[in-house]
Amino acid sequence: MKWIAELFKNIPFLSAFIGFLSAQFAKVLIYKDIKVFGRYGGMPSAHVATASALAWAVGYTTGFSSPETAIAAIFLAITTADAVGLRRNVDPNKGHTLMEVVYGFALGWLVALLTVKIFR
Repeated sequence: MKWIAELFKNIPFLSAFIGFLSAQFAKVLIYKDIKVFGRYGGMPSAHVATASALAWAVGYTTGFSSPETAIAAIFLAITTADAVGLRRNVDPNKGHTLMEVVYGFALGWLVALLTVKIFR
């Protein structure tokens, strides 16, 4: 199980993981209901927070002109488009409003900034 310890030393992975948990715990606090932990939809978007935390952390650790950052940024763009567009058209109860996505993006950026400062 050495690979698990190594994975949690990977700052972008750690940032994405913390971003996801932060968004889920924020939902619990906002909705005052533990049952919303892990559910689709809601404020903030955990999918966007996770992808945003990943993309920003990759950028901070590898440089914003790196191929890795480009990949992470495209992944963030696809995730964001899915959260606010595609999924909402398929099932309005599982999509996100624009503000939920914006807050997820901002939360991901903040988590990445703090994760990189603390663990680098």
